[in-house]
Amino acid sequence: MIHIIRSDFYKLKKARYFWICLMASILLAVVTIFILDFTYKVAGEQMEASMASQEQALQENGFNISTDGVPSSYEELTASSQMVSFFAGNTPLILAILISLFVGSEFNNGTIKNMVSKNYSRTKIYASKLITSCAAAIFFALVSAAASAVTATALWGFGETPDGYWAELFASVALELLLLCAFVSIFVMFAMLIRQNGGALAASIGFLEFFYLFVVLGEALINKIFDQDLALSNYLIDANMSAIAAGLNHTVVTRSLLVGLGFFAVAAAIGLISFQKRDIK
Repeated sequence: MIHIIRSDFYKLKKARYFWICLMASILLAVVTIFILDFTYKVAGEQMEASMASQEQALQENGFNISTDGVPSSYEELTASSQMVSFFAGNTPLILAILISLFVGSEFNNGTIKNMVSKNYSRTKIYASKLITSCAAAIFFALVSAAASAVTATALWGFGETPDGYWAELFASVALELLLLCAFVSIFVMFAMLIRQNGGALAASIGFLEFFYLFVVLGEALINKIFDQDLALSNYLIDANMSAIAAGLNHTVVTRSLLVGLGFFAVAAAIGLISFQKRDIK
């Protein structure tokens, strides 16, 4: 098992796409901060009123969306206040690309078929891909957040840190990383199910970009038609990453743990069962 993991880490580190994705992740993190800075400067004093009216309009139409934790003015922007949101940024999109290339290429070039033919355990092979992918995800998240924090500090200053700030920050980051690993488990599952770079990438990005959208739209439609207060979106990975960035409480912590562990375990089980049952061509 250790030998397989070391081999996967070595192959990932040597892959050109790993470093390209890392540079893209850093660049995207920095550019996002500059876009946020520009947006607040342009909006000026109208930002708070604009956010309040948009939130009210969305809720009136059945959308369960809140702007809690979002700065209402440029003066409220600081690196410390936005630190957790740096971990809930665009990293999952880059990871969808990275993991699809990493796992998919193992099927394309016959590496996994050769390993299975040498009687390596399929469970250990799958576990190694998942562990390596999660480690890469955590590394990407930390590097991207560091790039965001440095850029934000240069633009807005770090800001004050109230009592208990660091303890809450570490707890929030741990939850964000758990939810990120849940995304990773889903991406690995798609790669193991489809077994091709292109197909796995399309499925992963499709899930990332459209699954949340479909759930939110369906939820809004049900709430509008039947006058209900359905909140299915609260149990999606994306929604919990945003909820953590808005601030921790008992409900958010409990729900995030359940959602993160649930998605991780279900995706891992589906992917592993498929990998064990199907022949490798």
